[in-house]
Amino acid sequence: MKLKEKIHHAMNTMKSEELRLLYEQIQLLQHMKQAYQPRKTRIPIEDILQMTSSSPGCWSETVKEERTERI
Repeated sequence: MKLKEKIHHAMNTMKSEELRLLYEQIQLLQHMKQAYQPRKTRIPIEDILQMTSSSPGCWSETVKEERTERI
């Protein structure tokens, strides 16, 4: 039996008070999920290229140097 089927079966045998408590827990989970979801903003590639174009150094070289330092 799949998890959803088990849950549906268990819910069908619950009393009103148990269902109310279960529903409160579901609401709490949904609230937590909404509260901790990071806001994803998309930055167009043109904006990224414009922001990085004024950088005096080569970013890939900097990353290589930092990795070498860690080893």
